[in-house]
Amino acid sequence: MAQTVARTAPTSGLIARLNVRTWLDHTVDGRMFAPMLITYPAPQFEDADPVEVERQMLGVARSLGAVPAVLGTAHGMAPAFAGRRVTVHPGGDMLVHFDGCSYSLRVTKSPRWSSLVMNLGHVLLAVGLDELSAVASRSEIDEYIEHAGETGRIHATVAALTEARNRPVPAARLA
Repeated sequence: MAQTVARTAPTSGLIARLNVRTWLDHTVDGRMFAPMLITYPAPQFEDADPVEVERQMLGVARSLGAVPAVLGTAHGMAPAFAGRRVTVHPGGDMLVHFDGCSYSLRVTKSPRWSSLVMNLGHVLLAVGLDELSAVASRSEIDEYIEHAGETGRIHATVAALTEARNRPVPAARLA
């Protein structure tokens, strides 16, 4: 019998530690899209419990409305739409909002990147279920995404963007 992993909403401490990587990419037919990869930070001096990492990241995925996705195939599109989940603030800061949690993930990007994403109107949120080092190289990130997509270790959703007007940007803090 398969073990069921309990899924809970992310805590403020987990949200503050999450790794976020963003970039712009193109589909095979030339359409631009903006992925945001969210991963668990690999501990620097000890090993992480893979079951606990998966439990926490499934909670992150669930609270974002993300579902299992197969990436890197001809059908590599997120099978879910999460609605208005990302807020863009003047200056480039973005907030990613979770269901069941009063904290948001603050993502600081350049005003230029944020402007390009605002023109697109949505972001592909991809949540990896395994840890990834905060200092992973681009090739290591590509390998992580490829492996996660092939093995069902990534969940994804498309989130619409909204623009905040004259409101402070709250951020989760490490406990």
